[in-house]
Amino acid sequence: MNLHYTHKPNYYFYAHKLVLFLENHVKKHPSDVQETFNLNTIYDLFDHDFASSSTNLEGILNIVDEYVIETETGREALVAQYRISLDNHILTLSFNPNAVTRLIQGQTITYPKAA
Repeated sequence: MNLHYTHKPNYYFYAHKLVLFLENHVKKHPSDVQETFNLNTIYDLFDHDFASSSTNLEGILNIVDEYVIETETGREALVAQYRISLDNHILTLSFNPNAVTRLIQGQTITYPKAA
């Protein structure tokens, strides 16, 4: 039996979109070290891809961990930790304070090499 998939999620693309979204958010709200997003916001950001904004979100967030910022203490990820609550439809992110400070100061995010 042959199964043809009509949709192949691109986790690196969605991770990149999420990092750009978070970079913009952090620059607008530099004092927020923790933020909670409704998963509908992520669903909209991911062009209404339900699987990527729910079941596959953790895999995408693992790629987001590879986006780093040079700080005084070395390379740090923008997102320190995350928690997904599918029951409550929320994504809670904690940001690295050093990375946020450097981002506000104009340091650019170093992107991972996509496979």
